[in-house]
Amino acid sequence: MKALFIASLIGGLLLAVRIMMLGVERPLERSPTGERSFRLSPPLIVAFTVVFGISGYLIMQRTPTGAVAAASIAAVLGVAAAVIAARLVRRWWTITPEHDVDDERYVLQGQLARVVTPIAAGVDGEVAFEFGAEHRVVRARGVSDVTLSEGTEVVIERIEEDVAFVEPWLEVEKRL
Repeated sequence: MKALFIASLIGGLLLAVRIMMLGVERPLERSPTGERSFRLSPPLIVAFTVVFGISGYLIMQRTPTGAVAAASIAAVLGVAAAVIAARLVRRWWTITPEHDVDDERYVLQGQLARVVTPIAAGVDGEVAFEFGAEHRVVRARGVSDVTLSEGTEVVIERIEEDVAFVEPWLEVEKRL
């Protein structure tokens, strides 16, 4: 019976590592009602298996209880841990990242563009790029005082007040 408890503990810990590496987020589209279900979800399985393994092993080691009684007590403790984990997961799922607002200046950060009107130190030019199916042309300034001639490939660093701040792709490529 001790082998079952140890296997349960090790299995739970391995699943916990998997959760840490891959996460537990599930898309909203999985359920036709839009409700998120966490029955038999990885966090609940981890809570049950780890608590079942630890408590069962400790009960077998420290008390003269029989195997069936130790397994029963460990199962009750494991279910209690899973219920607590369920409440925590439910509370965590109420926080939806869709409400996070991105800083509009950096939405196009990293977007490749091409200079269509030369950019000089202190003089605005223009860059053109494709964003989705849309072709855009915006005013642009260089991040540094380097002159950028027409046709130069640049990377957008940010956009402030409809002006793109750009850096030559060759400079960015050197840092990569």
